[in-house]
Amino acid sequence: MFKCGDRVRLSEGGQVMSVTGVGPDSTGRPTVWCAWFNDQNVHNTSSAMCTSLRLSTKAQPIPSSGSN
Repeated sequence: MFKCGDRVRLSEGGQVMSVTGVGPDSTGRPTVWCAWFNDQNVHNTSSAMCTSLRLSTKAQPIPSSGSN
């Protein structure tokens, strides 16, 4: 259903995340691993069951490195 590089968000909403991995978790459930930056430009990672995510059509801005 999902593949690395897809942009997703939780079905209930929230941050746009990038899919970094797809496969079964330690119990065999279909799982998607994601990464995203929060509003303070802190990198986060998490996993979610495939059924709790949906593809996102909203573009996520790339955080500034502050080197301008």
